[in-house]
Amino acid sequence: MWTRYDLKMNAKMAFKRNYWTCVAASLVVGVLSGSMFAGSGSGVQTTLEVQHNNPYAYDSYSAYSYNSSNSIFGGVIFSSIVIAILLVIALLASLYTIFVGNAVSVGGCRYFMENREHQTSASKVFYGFQNGRYGNVVKTMFFRDLFILLWTLLLIVPGIIKSYSYRLVPYILSENPHMDRKRALELSQQMMDGHKMEAFVLELSFFGWFLLSALTCGLVGIFYVNPYLDATFAEFYVAIRTESIGKGLVEEGELPGYSAQTV
Repeated sequence: MWTRYDLKMNAKMAFKRNYWTCVAASLVVGVLSGSMFAGSGSGVQTTLEVQHNNPYAYDSYSAYSYNSSNSIFGGVIFSSIVIAILLVIALLASLYTIFVGNAVSVGGCRYFMENREHQTSASKVFYGFQNGRYGNVVKTMFFRDLFILLWTLLLIVPGIIKSYSYRLVPYILSENPHMDRKRALELSQQMMDGHKMEAFVLELSFFGWFLLSALTCGLVGIFYVNPYLDATFAEFYVAIRTESIGKGLVEEGELPGYSAQTV
């Protein structure tokens, strides 16, 4: 039986053994997948203000009406342009996540899984783009995100629960990138059955580190917290994987392991 302490101790050993490579891999994944900026954002505010008591705003009722109408019309046009720009940005960001970010996330999982067993290159983060893996990786991760979104549209809590149900999908794909997307989603749900709260608590145990990272403008995150977290969830996957194989949830050949040769 594993504990959070065991996972973190094993993660620290694997992380510190190849410190700079782990930092580089985690940084590349964080930047290219967008996960590093998940908590940040910017807003656009527009204000339409008509001052009825301004003597320069109108000389008569008709002049006031003309100015007011122009102001409202101009405000509507400006707001429409801003909304259109934001929609285009959101669309481009979504397309980037689908076709680039998700594949990089799978590659990041591959790197940290291999790093447990042997020294490997940070270029492994591009694993999902190579040797005919890309199409299935993109498709499977797209459906994972789509199902999470649909559940979230119903209610926030079911969406969060479903996100933990599908938490192992990128790890499964990093081990077997050719697995059918339905089977990958199904297997992740089966493996996470009874472990979703454990994953949540494990993530929550890093809250202090996240806070420290924020206070240092992300420096602690880049050089310690992010690779430490990635290495810890690699250990989490190993623990759940071992248990699932023991229960017979995994069919022979579905999860071939992380030897030096690639799938």
